[in-house]
Amino acid sequence: MRGSRRDGFVLVVVIFFALLLASSIATFTRKALIDHMIVRNRDDRARTEAMARGGVRLATALLLEDKYRALQTEAPVDHRGELWARMSGQEMALPDGSTLKLRIEDAASRLNLNAAIAIDDSGNSDPRSAELLALLFEKVIAEMPGPSAERAYDPPQLAANLIDYVDEDTVDQRGRPEDDAYQQRDPPARPYNRPLLSVDELRRVEGFDGPLVEALRPYVTVYPYVLGGGINPNTAPPYVLALLFFDDEVSLRLADEDAIRSLLNVRRDGGWVCGEEQSAEGCTPIRSVVSNAIFPEPAYRSDVFVVTASARAGEVTSQIEAVLDLADGGNPQLLSWRIR
Repeated sequence: MRGSRRDGFVLVVVIFFALLLASSIATFTRKALIDHMIVRNRDDRARTEAMARGGVRLATALLLEDKYRALQTEAPVDHRGELWARMSGQEMALPDGSTLKLRIEDAASRLNLNAAIAIDDSGNSDPRSAELLALLFEKVIAEMPGPSAERAYDPPQLAANLIDYVDEDTVDQRGRPEDDAYQQRDPPARPYNRPLLSVDELRRVEGFDGPLVEALRPYVTVYPYVLGGGINPNTAPPYVLALLFFDDEVSLRLADEDAIRSLLNVRRDGGWVCGEEQSAEGCTPIRSVVSNAIFPEPAYRSDVFVVTASARAGEVTSQIEAVLDLADGGNPQLLSWRIR
């Protein structure tokens, strides 16, 4: 009887230590697995960031080749049929299973706010700037989701506030000190009185908020900062083509559906739109589509491009957005670099 009790006690002890050993092994295995996943994710992160950087380099090479070819062209025009544009959106699969996707966008495919705010040598803004900006804001606000009653924006006032923020004087469009509204903020601020450096900077302008800035983002750019041009009708999407602004000899207005459709038909047929002084096979003069001068004057050739390189390895994704200025030919200037 006593022996049976002893054997039972030993069995309990054995079972206890067996369970303790199993638990220890499970804990060790789990920790080893977690450590392995951390190391693998760290390696994948490093790999994807390196791939994304390489993607930016590849896009730069494509753009430089395009710029070189343009020197040998009678009427150089940036359009969606070029190699850099055809490569945009393509996903490349690597032998190790990772992928790289490039998106290359001509900055002139959007409305350049710095070009839209035309200031003369006397420091006065072109009246067309206020009208164009007011129409832009009115269009974008109308398309914002949510009940219209919740969108208490004043497009003409937003246009005036933006011009005041950019122009160099210290008084607003009504002759009052520009700083008044900004000094009431917490902390106090002031207009920068210089070209915009990013679309996000619109959040600093009086009357603009986050939802409005995000709604404007697909339509506008700030590149190039100075000596900028208008919209490139050969690369802009239809909703940006709707911002082409001209005088139809009755009033200043935005392009209507007929004008947009005519531009898109030229592109669909494999041609492109060019300026009045350009002439080459496949070129359709802009005046044959829009008979009046456009403000700001369209840009048919761009030096600034936005490159987004997205790399994926396993479950890890890295994305780099770079803004390149190729005005200096073989010496591209990096205007912006953001890693996500």
